[in-house]
Amino acid sequence: MYMWIDKTEIEQRSLQVRQEHSIQTYGVKDIFSLIAQRGIHLIRYPFGKDKLLGFSTFFEGKKIIISNSSEILSREIFTIAHELGHVIYDFENEYNDVKIDFEITENSKDISEERAFHFANCFLMPEEEIRKYIKYELKKKHQEIGAFDIVRMQLEFQVSYAAMVVRLYEIGIIHSSHKSMLFDQRNAATSAALFKKLDADERLLKPANIIEVPPKYLEYVTSNYEKDYIPYASLEKALALIGMDAEVFKKEKQVQDEFDIEDIFEEFNL
Repeated sequence: MYMWIDKTEIEQRSLQVRQEHSIQTYGVKDIFSLIAQRGIHLIRYPFGKDKLLGFSTFFEGKKIIISNSSEILSREIFTIAHELGHVIYDFENEYNDVKIDFEITENSKDISEERAFHFANCFLMPEEEIRKYIKYELKKKHQEIGAFDIVRMQLEFQVSYAAMVVRLYEIGIIHSSHKSMLFDQRNAATSAALFKKLDADERLLKPANIIEVPPKYLEYVTSNYEKDYIPYASLEKALALIGMDAEVFKKEKQVQDEFDIEDIFEEFNL
């Protein structure tokens, strides 16, 4: 039997998280720093386009979010917000689990996925902030919104063109015919062309393709090796993720493998 998610509660929770971080802007300007501030370990890794979007887990007492930096930045940002939804709702009791997302869709039959999707929408694009932005920044009536306005909203809310258009439709700012028109305008010109005409920063349209780990990652990995919790082979793989040579940390005496970091990433052939 299908269970309906409580969208009002999810919206309230997303606004609470924004308040906890004193977000004064319309959109979330730096979700990467926000994740760190919440004590969640964020790993950004270029798994390759269309391999997976990201996943979240609770591992050795630590909440972890992994995102695929091979996807365009706007999609990676939405994925991280989606995984934050999983962390908030699905790891409340701190049990070991993993939520892997190969695709993120609005109409999932999985209540956990639908809840995380709605959380990401409300967190990145709160209805009140969208309405305020249209009124005070665009200074337009809802029916006047065009493709260039969507691009401006993309830049403010750090989301994709499609995510913004669908969100406007979801909260009743535009109607179905208007939504179709906005997509037609984008398809005719392409997002890149729209950004160039506005002389806008195109980073949202491109993948970051970077490896980024929590600040304490090096300390954590080398400490575990020094204490013989992980073997040298695991140290090599862990440091290779951030482009470091493990040789400088190598001890003369080796110990039997007890834990292999590949356990976390084996499905993705790192």
